[in-house]
Formats: sequence, C-alpha cells, structure tokens
Amino acid sequence: MATDWLASRESELMRMCERWKEVLGAEKNIALYEWKQQECTEVVQKIDGFATAFYLYSSNDSSKNSIAKKKAKDDVRRAMRNFANTSIRFNKAVDDTMKQLLGIKIKDSVPTNHPRPSSQPDTLVETTANRFEHRLKAMNREGRDINKPHDAYGVRYAWQVGGESPVTGADLPKGKFSRKTTLVVTYTEADKGKQVWYASCYENAKGDGGPWSALVQAYIW
Repeated sequence: MATDWLASRESELMRMCERWKEVLGAEKNIALYEWKQQECTEVVQKIDGFATAFYLYSSNDSSKNSIAKKKAKDDVRRAMRNFANTSIRFNKAVDDTMKQLLGIKIKDSVPTNHPRPSSQPDTLVETTANRFEHRLKAMNREGRDINKPHDAYGVRYAWQVGGESPVTGADLPKGKFSRKTTLVVTYTEADKGKQVWYASCYENAKGDGGPWSALVQAYIW
C-alpha cells in the first residue's frame, strides 16, 4: 500500500478524522472487528487533539498555535497509520467498503509473485505480571528466537477460549494480525480458570498464511 493514503491537506485530513472518529467510537464496530477499546480511544484522543489545534489556529494564527497544530497533525497521522497497519489492513473482518470509508487504499503494491511463507513457528505462551493476561510469542524454529523469517511480513495469532479441543490453528475462531512477533491477549474476571488454545502462523504482506504452529494449551488465572 502506498504511504501517502492519509490526506496531506489539513482540511481534507480533518474530514478524514471525523469519519475515523465516528467509526472507532462506535461500540458495534469495536466488537465486530475485535478492536481493542483502549487503542480506539487513543486514536480518537489524537483526533480530538488535532481538531482542537486546527480550530485554535484558524482563530489565532500565532507562531505558538502553528507549532501546536503541526505537532498534533503529526501525532494523529502517526496514530491513524499505526492503527491501520495493525488492526485494519490485515483484519479479514474489515471489508473493502469500510476500508474505503476510512480512506485506506484497497490495492496493495506488493508484487503478485510474493510467496506464501513456508516457515512454521512455534507458539510460546507466557503469563505476565498482570492478571488475566497471556503474552504470545511466535518463535522462529531456524534461529530459535522471535525474529521473523525472511518470507514473513508479520504473524497471525489465533485462539479459542473453552469448548472442545480444536484440530488445528485454522479452527480457532479468534485472531489478530501483528507485525510484531509478540502479542498480549487480555481477558476478564469472567474468564478465570478457563482453558485456552493458541496457535500462530506467519503471513506475507498480502495476508497469505503459512503453516500453523502446533496448538498450545494454557489457563487463565
């Protein structure tokens, strides 16, 4: 995807921000696309910060307000780009209509001959210092570390809470793509004591996945 999908003109960026705020502020969208409430809130806060600085500069074009507007603009562009890369572009639940509404280009500039990853990771599950959290790691079998292999753009993590034991990672109902090889999954008090199955696979930049790791069991404490 081109790196200039965000509007460069501030008036156009403001209109884009208004659409983003409406979409990310709707609870039904957060649930449908399995977005994290905190991440959506952080982006909306950056949008509000840019709007405040934009309109303040419109009424008083002082040097101080100009500097504040530029910083707020850089902050909101960075926040929107990061959210698009981690939670929209490779989120299979987000259809093309929603991507277009948010201004994200559908066509990808990645060559069509980009191969599907051949490497198979090992999934490691760790507990954190916080209750009801698991830290997932996609371990590279070749290097025995968390560095992605050369043919991987990121990692698809998948999991299932409770229920019958799945057969493979492809059977797990919940999932999230990340450019990073670690992911923290957070649960609630209601999930305490439940069993969880996890798996991961590498994906290329087109969203084509490689072989799934073996399933890993864990418990929520």
